[in-house]
Formats: sequence, C-alpha cells, structure tokens
Amino acid sequence: MKNLIFLLLILVGSCQLIINEEPAYYDARDEVVGQYQIDEYSESTEQYFSYSVEIFKSCCNSNEVIIYNFYDVGLEVFAYYDGYKLTIPNQFIGDYEIEGTGRFTDDEWSLTYVVHNRYQNPSTDFLYFTGWRIGG
Repeated sequence: MKNLIFLLLILVGSCQLIINEEPAYYDARDEVVGQYQIDEYSESTEQYFSYSVEIFKSCCNSNEVIIYNFYDVGLEVFAYYDGYKLTIPNQFIGDYEIEGTGRFTDDEWSLTYVVHNRYQNPSTDFLYFTGWRIGG
C-alpha cells in the first residue's frame, strides 16, 4: 500500500500544467490606423475641401502616429493618440507650422487645427474637419 501511495505521489508530482500563452499587448493606435476621407472647412478662407489622409503607427513611440497627406499638401505630421484624444504638437514642416487637437469616436474623426505659412495669404489658416474611415 505504501508503494502504491509513493508511486501515486511521484506520478502526480511529475505532472505539470504548462500554459503557453503570450501576454496580451494592447496598442490603442490600432484603432485609428487606416485611410480616412476628410471634409475640411477653412475659417480663414471660408472654403470647404475634401481629400484623403492615411494614419500609420510611428516606429519610435508607443503613442505616436504619423498622418500622411495632412492639409492635402502631402505633409507628414506626427501626433500623439491616447485612445480617445489626438494631439498634434506644434511642429515645423517645410514652410508650415502646424498644431491641433481632435478626437476619435468609432470610425469618425474630428480635428481642429491651425496652419501657419508665411508664404501664403492669409498666412494663418484656422481649420476643422471631420473624417470617416474608408480603409484600414
């Protein structure tokens, strides 16, 4: 009987439960990466514009994205996304100085921003737009 208990203890002791599951990694930027159709209004020129932009993840920071074709002039601006709010910090790209803030809800994007271009009249453009996901 002792041998049977001893054998049972060895058998149970040698069993291992192995869980080979990778820890879940959540990247909020996955929610906003994709292509968007933009409907933009310039308060400075009182004109409407439509164009598309594409959002990519930045390679360098875990909360940074790159917006391509920003302002419909082929600019690549970087922005920070925290899962709800998008912040475009003040940055100089070529002849443009840009900054703004916006938010995402579902597949819709709203943004208010300012573009300053000393070679354009008016030199400061106050804009806002709404964007809808068209591809992802």
